[in-house]
Amino acid sequence: MIHLLNLLAVLAYLGATGATLRQAQQRETENRQADTVAIATGVVAAICHGANLAPATIAPGGPALALGTTVSLIGLLIVVLYLAARLLRPLGTLGMLVFPAAALALVTGWIFPGEAYAPRLQGSTALTHILGAGLAYALLSLALAQALLLTAQDHTLRQKKTTRFFATLPPVETMEAVLFQLIYAGFVLLTVTLISGGLSSGQMFGNALLLNHHTVLALLAWLSILVLIIGRLTFGWRGRAAVIWTSVGFSLLALGYFGTRFVLEVLLGN
Repeated sequence: MIHLLNLLAVLAYLGATGATLRQAQQRETENRQADTVAIATGVVAAICHGANLAPATIAPGGPALALGTTVSLIGLLIVVLYLAARLLRPLGTLGMLVFPAAALALVTGWIFPGEAYAPRLQGSTALTHILGAGLAYALLSLALAQALLLTAQDHTLRQKKTTRFFATLPPVETMEAVLFQLIYAGFVLLTVTLISGGLSSGQMFGNALLLNHHTVLALLAWLSILVLIIGRLTFGWRGRAAVIWTSVGFSLLALGYFGTRFVLEVLLGN
């Protein structure tokens, strides 16, 4: 049953990707039809994806966050946030990056699930920390994808070689506003994650600031996003600066968890 759900989810993600690409190339009436297909197939994919992950994430002893399972879970969170956000913001075209990335994450978790790993932190603050971390990473993933798309759009407009694809995108100003809304939301969640993680560590270990590699990398990621926000508000940073600093924060967060689990599970076999 699990293999069937995985297969259905992958096929639905690919279908949603295709519908999103068609949406960017068609006239307005056909565009709306392709948009409806993209949303519907994306929802189906997310449901199948979530049903597959449910046994690992709602286990009685707590979520089993092995490396592959976590990669797959983050992919699902990105899709869910994307589908929710596109109801409020013009993010339709972003699906051409979100859906295939989610399919790749699902396949990774399917083929390489990894050994079950239960987080050491327990309690409501720990749950806030885990959920906040996942949502923050998902939002920053969307922000990075939006920044890359915005950069490509801006470059095309400057070269005066606008294609039909870029012509269907919202204005650069709108794309940029959406980008920083994602960054602000991700920063808030990352702040909540750090605070809740500190509270949980204080309750369990008597030390609210365990300076291990995970904590240091998370703090550096938080600082990189803070630098971007200050640069935006003070100096009007945009474009390349947004891509660079969002990429730095995204990469540091990925290294903080995924890099650690890769070393422990794959290289060391723990």
